[in-house]
Amino acid sequence: MGHHAGRSGTTDFDAFADQHPALLDKKLLARFYRSSMLAGDLARTGWVEPDLAPSPWQQAGG
Repeated sequence: MGHHAGRSGTTDFDAFADQHPALLDKKLLARFYRSSMLAGDLARTGWVEPDLAPSPWQQAGG
């Protein structure tokens, strides 16, 4: 979310959501993380790297 928000040209949430509808997918995190990873202490208190697939912004070079 932060990756896209930092590059968005709008401060309006509806416009932002229209530009990035995939971010509203309730299963988005499941593409990148196992549920056990998300339920772990590290993920609950800070950032953990995806354990199933790299984040798209990492593949695009940040």
